[in-house]
Amino acid sequence: MTHTFASPTSLSAWLFAIASLTCDPSRALSAEDLVEPVEQRLDLQIDRLGASSYRMRERTSRAFVAAGDAAIQPLRLGLDSDDAEIRLQCQRLLIEIRERRTAWELQHLLTQYDPQRSYRLAGWQPFVEACGDDASARGLFKRLLDRDAAFMAWLQRVYDDPGYDIENQLEDQQRYLSPDTQRLNSGDLVSWSMLLLAGTNAKICQVPVLGSHIRCGLQCSPAIHSLTRGNNRVATMRLVRSWLQRQASTAATRSTLRIAMLYQCDQIAEQLASATLSSDHASPASVQTALFFLVAHDPQTARPRLVDALQDHRVCQVWQIASRRRRAIQTQVRDTALALLLHLQGIDPRTVGFRDLQADPVTIYSEQTLGFETEQARAEAHDAGQRLIAEFDPDAISHSSSE
Repeated sequence: MTHTFASPTSLSAWLFAIASLTCDPSRALSAEDLVEPVEQRLDLQIDRLGASSYRMRERTSRAFVAAGDAAIQPLRLGLDSDDAEIRLQCQRLLIEIRERRTAWELQHLLTQYDPQRSYRLAGWQPFVEACGDDASARGLFKRLLDRDAAFMAWLQRVYDDPGYDIENQLEDQQRYLSPDTQRLNSGDLVSWSMLLLAGTNAKICQVPVLGSHIRCGLQCSPAIHSLTRGNNRVATMRLVRSWLQRQASTAATRSTLRIAMLYQCDQIAEQLASATLSSDHASPASVQTALFFLVAHDPQTARPRLVDALQDHRVCQVWQIASRRRRAIQTQVRDTALALLLHLQGIDPRTVGFRDLQADPVTIYSEQTLGFETEQARAEAHDAGQRLIAEFDPDAISHSSSE
């Protein structure tokens, strides 16, 4: 056999060419140097994913990954291939390309954020609308995406699809709106953020169990502490406000108003209180909570409202007190009004017969401690209370007395 050797000149030129590629960082070897560009001979490239040669399959896979988004369409077509190996490789490569793109976009979002840029991250658009895009919000978004990318992708799908009907999507409700109860009860910030984010969506918030679940949980100490004091608390408080605004547009219930007070969302609470006191259909408990808010935040506006409420005999609550002798304490709207009028006048309501009264940092007085066991006890307290108020301010309850 005859061997032919390259001349020293041609060999030197060849070595120089290789050195140029490997030494120049801008010309580092890449998938594009090893195989043809994806845009060329796409059908052949797809076929190579099922080649018998492991090296050929690997080289082709690297080329598709290096092509990024340009490779997505041909890989999607490859999912319908008759070759099982090609279908498997196309599925794997689509996942890898999307994961790489997500990682790069997320890194850009966190370190080089550009508000003019359109980030292709699942859930980003609905998240920004509910929570904003400052550093605290972007940090929270990363935590949500890391915890449950499938949930964020579903949220984006609901956001993008105007015809999405959550009421007929029981499987989606079960999968995405049934968070880990143990995490929620412990005040897990990410779990609560996911639940609140879902509740800010106009379609998803229609699920009755979601609203009641959030309303009950937000009044518990672990959730309050986590959302108001935990990491990314600026962003989580925005989520609470966004959820409250969504609720305020549907119904101003007592629990929604109380949550607005607990989380110091004063502007929303003021709107809810005003709407409640102006409504002919507001529940007695809602009226009671609205009066609490007005007294704490706008005493001058509250006073005439309290005087009017002295005529409201509707029952707000009935509480059972466990002691040696079980007692049922019934609270009427007018009981709350009297106690708060005495408070504004600087008079301790216990001096006129509110024997169970206890303080509350949010509502001034604890709701369940404002009532009476008997109508006789109530009548005596109201007579004594109104006389005391009249001594300090004769005009304070003149309107009530004239009626």
